[in-house]
Amino acid sequence: MLLLKTIAVLALLSSTPAATAARPASSSGCMTTNIETALRHLFERYPDGGPLRIGSDSGDPLPPDFIAKSLKVRDVPNGYATFESPDAIASFEAALFKNPTGYHLVIVASGGSVNDFTVFRCTLEGLTTDPSALKISTEDAIRLYADAGLLTADGKEGTDRKTLEDWAGTIVTLSLPRKGRSIVIKADIEEPPSIYGKKLGTVDYVDSRFIVKSLKSKVAP
Repeated sequence: MLLLKTIAVLALLSSTPAATAARPASSSGCMTTNIETALRHLFERYPDGGPLRIGSDSGDPLPPDFIAKSLKVRDVPNGYATFESPDAIASFEAALFKNPTGYHLVIVASGGSVNDFTVFRCTLEGLTTDPSALKISTEDAIRLYADAGLLTADGKEGTDRKTLEDWAGTIVTLSLPRKGRSIVIKADIEEPPSIYGKKLGTVDYVDSRFIVKSLKSKVAP
């Protein structure tokens, strides 16, 4: 049985155990525009799931056919895919953001009370986590809610700062593009229900950089 655990990306990167050490990059490297090839390379390099924390009950490495069996949506021309396991507590959405020197691979994990994302960068060593590529802190997220008109002093017609600061889980989630280079940021709180899924802004991929933009200011918060 495969268990997929979604853990905040910063926590993952700050406490990676020796068991998740990457294998040396394959001879083919990770310079590819094919999403399936990129994902296969990722799990060849991290046979125990690495930063994504995908593994089995026994702790055995992922089987070689993991991607072939788990892919649900394959959109190779647009560099997009989703994958999941029948026994998963989370599903995954992946997209390639290509640039002249390689690409970034973004994977969003959705399930349970926490939705997380991990960004990988193609380097000479293979796919490597890039924690500085895309960050949305709690304070950044609160500003996004404010610029979207969803933050009020009394919580009416929206929510308030304390609710967002105390929320037991993530307060924003990313929706990767099937086409294009713009990620949609959405509200991920369920109280009040009218807020859930509301668009808060975008993350645009420009000149090999991820730029967070709010609905109001159109610049990084």
